[in-house]
Amino acid sequence: MKSKQRHAAFSCAAVLAVMTTTADQSVVATSSGAILLEGTVVTMNAAREVIPNGRVLVRDGRIVAVWRGSAPPQGVDVADAVRAPLGEHAYIYPGLINLHDHPFFGVLPLWQPPRSHVQPAMGRPLGTEPYGNRYQWNQVALTQPEEAARLVSNPSTMLTDGAALASLVDVIKFAKARMILGGTTTTQGAGSNAAYDSLLARTVESANFGRRRIFSRVGSIGSLSSSDQALLQGGMAAGLVDAWLIHLAEGVRDADRRAGDVTSSRAEFTELKARQLLSDATVVLHGVGLEPQDFVEMAHARPARADGAGDGRGAKLVWSPLSNLLLYGTTTAIYDALAAGVLVSLGTDWAPSGSANLLTELKVADRTLRDVLLLGGRRDIVPWLAVSGAKDAGAKERALDQLLVEMVTINPALAVRWDDQVGSIEAGKVADILVIDTKPLPEIPRGIPASPYRRLIDATERNVSLVMVGGAAQAGDVAVMSALKPGDFDVVAGGAGCFEKAIDVTAPALPGGSDSFDQVVAGITEALRALGGDHPPAGGGPSSPFANTWSYLKARIPGASDLPDLTFNLGLAFYFGSTADGRVNLEAIRPPALFTVDDHWWFATLASVRDSVSDLTADTDPPYALYLSNSNQETAFGSPFAADLLHNRWYEVPCGVH
Repeated sequence: MKSKQRHAAFSCAAVLAVMTTTADQSVVATSSGAILLEGTVVTMNAAREVIPNGRVLVRDGRIVAVWRGSAPPQGVDVADAVRAPLGEHAYIYPGLINLHDHPFFGVLPLWQPPRSHVQPAMGRPLGTEPYGNRYQWNQVALTQPEEAARLVSNPSTMLTDGAALASLVDVIKFAKARMILGGTTTTQGAGSNAAYDSLLARTVESANFGRRRIFSRVGSIGSLSSSDQALLQGGMAAGLVDAWLIHLAEGVRDADRRAGDVTSSRAEFTELKARQLLSDATVVLHGVGLEPQDFVEMAHARPARADGAGDGRGAKLVWSPLSNLLLYGTTTAIYDALAAGVLVSLGTDWAPSGSANLLTELKVADRTLRDVLLLGGRRDIVPWLAVSGAKDAGAKERALDQLLVEMVTINPALAVRWDDQVGSIEAGKVADILVIDTKPLPEIPRGIPASPYRRLIDATERNVSLVMVGGAAQAGDVAVMSALKPGDFDVVAGGAGCFEKAIDVTAPALPGGSDSFDQVVAGITEALRALGGDHPPAGGGPSSPFANTWSYLKARIPGASDLPDLTFNLGLAFYFGSTADGRVNLEAIRPPALFTVDDHWWFATLASVRDSVSDLTADTDPPYALYLSNSNQETAFGSPFAADLLHNRWYEVPCGVH
């Protein structure tokens, strides 16, 4: 989800202009030299082959060979290869691919939907109801609550806009760092920008593998102009569009709309079809409001190309369960989509209502698909996943775990037609690779068998040993990075100092490319803190333009330094808006923790932990001023992400355990 069109990934007109040219090369540089990885190789190839005691040889950015045992195949030379010190518990996977993100907002903590947001004309007369669709909360100056403006759109604009603090590159670095430390090698939503395309993880809309044929749309299908539609359809027909990612049907199903809510999210799917834009190049982001028949139509969507050539997979779906549940109290009918044959991938959506990375979102998806109060009650409609009365229930549980891993590896690669390059570990493919150390991992729930798929689902950032993009080591254990990239990384601590990871954020050829990661984090932290001004109110929150000054902002916003303080303050109020009582709608914010384990605010919000007297979220050090909020993810039996079901299960690992 995204709250402003200011950072829309592309307009069709601007993007489709690049279709007439072919990118000569990927913006992500490949590594030279040879690296040998040793461990259990979870290939995710067509046979879903798992190779114990396996080897993966990477040379000049590509996978040269994959084999079992110490002896390489005939003709494969490993004499010059650097052996990565991965240890005996290493599991090697394809890099994770995130097809739904908004990195412009990646420096912001989780946002809580406010109870004060009363919308009687939209079926929300109390303000305690979950939102019915994205237009009830994200339309700036129309439906957006002042808390969303203050904590989401305003700080993002302040940091990323060239007319404000112009810190876009650092914002993207921070967002991509959280992703890559969690094994994500490709992300989405940042558009294409030479200043950051080559940093850390790939950007799916940029030039990759010698081509640039993936485009995104955040705006509604109804706002797509006829000229942009014609350009898009022309590109699709000519085979110049491999995938078109569109936010669609992000709202509850029609039967779940409340009295007074006149907006049908499903109607967007009807309009998509009416515009002849449902094809095998269409990738639906969200699809919460879709019905079983809609998924059948998606699975049978026609080829986009005029010559009839297609991939035979129909339209695709990207699912973001956490964001859906926190905003709408429900999520996409994934089992119905699977039963219809739709290819499903997993995406994080964005930091204000999603997960830090795909490793974390995997745990949310795992809970959601198995909890009968969420989606688990529909599981039996998919025969190969059905467990009720099944004699082979263990095999069905393993199949679900395999599906979850497919959703973050081979499925997204197939969805955007990158499967010839990434998504699996096979000779000839690009070396986008994730390695995890499977010690320690939590105890597996009863009835779910151990498997290499379960190991990835249960892994956290602490388990990430190595992340490679184009054969270049980007993050991982300090010892591993020291062997592969000596001296060319920063060290970051996680788990309250329990573990350390190394990450390389530098790219000297780019603006600010020599800055260390500590400098990036310090700059973002200072800028977000400065939103509260020089004299913020006790306890945080917005302040009066007559009782505060914003010297940090005034000194850095172009053309502002010579203005009188009051003139500048009133300008802030004009541009960023005021609260109902006349305060500037900005406040000091703390960025989210780099690692999920340290994000106590995220866990407290998901678990619905509240003070018994105030009913505010029980967090002694919140990232912004507390206010009464809704816990839309709660079911009749409480939060599906209560401490015992999420934090304690996956993230409560004693410091000394290895």
